[in-house]
Amino acid sequence: MKICINGLCRIVSTHSDSQDLAGLYPGCLILTVPDGTPVEIGQEWEVDLGAARASACAAIDAMAETLRQTVLTPGAGQIAAYQAKEAQATALLQDSTPTQGEYPDIFNEIGVTADSAAEVAAAVLAAAEKWREFGRKVERARLAGKRAVAGAADAAGIVAARDGLAWPRA
Repeated sequence: MKICINGLCRIVSTHSDSQDLAGLYPGCLILTVPDGTPVEIGQEWEVDLGAARASACAAIDAMAETLRQTVLTPGAGQIAAYQAKEAQATALLQDSTPTQGEYPDIFNEIGVTADSAAEVAAAVLAAAEKWREFGRKVERARLAGKRAVAGAADAAGIVAARDGLAWPRA
């Protein structure tokens, strides 16, 4: 069972373990308690700071991934395609006589992404750098948030650290 605890360390709601509560309870901690543990809405709850930190860090990681997915198509296969295209683009731009056989992913996009292999390669590398720039900002925010959570002295400080992050915009 999951419980949501407000800044006063009182239970504001209970949910099943399978429910995704990400972002639904700003200002609250989401904690897991063993099934069968008696809980009541409004009940004061003694917060285990280790569990609270773990919950906050998991929420930070989830938000970072959500932001990354705003600029990437999700999936391991898609990531592999991006990586192959980037490697081919880098090599193609250094090759004075590129061929379709050597750079199939780049040549595949001629007429779609751009009008020539060199232009496709340049577009692929520009997109990769744009993602990296955004990814670095997301990673900085994620790490700063987790550091702030680790340094918080109590549950209210943990919530403030988690909710006070300045996330970048894509």
